[in-house]
Amino acid sequence: MYYWQQPPFYTSAANETPQRRTERVYTEDVLNRNIGKEITLHLTYENNNQWNAMVVTGVLREVGRDFLLLRDQKTGKDMIFMNINIDYYIFESGPANLARPQR
Repeated sequence: MYYWQQPPFYTSAANETPQRRTERVYTEDVLNRNIGKEITLHLTYENNNQWNAMVVTGVLREVGRDFLLLRDQKTGKDMIFMNINIDYYIFESGPANLARPQR
């Protein structure tokens, strides 16, 4: 389910008047700015008795609309994970700067 919050106010350096952010930021946008960084994925797979929950740490290699490609730290193999199974991400060294350039 998608929840939308009112965007925060920010001030423009040019005129110092409060402006409202009009663009939405999606998970794909945040992940694309962090390609090459180490992240930890927490995943769940319903109705799977063998491995219901999974935690994988690795380097983010590629991001698509419904998947991401991660190089697993332990095995050195590239693995594709579907976004539907990802519960949350942990950025091991903090996410990249998310500020958008002024237009």
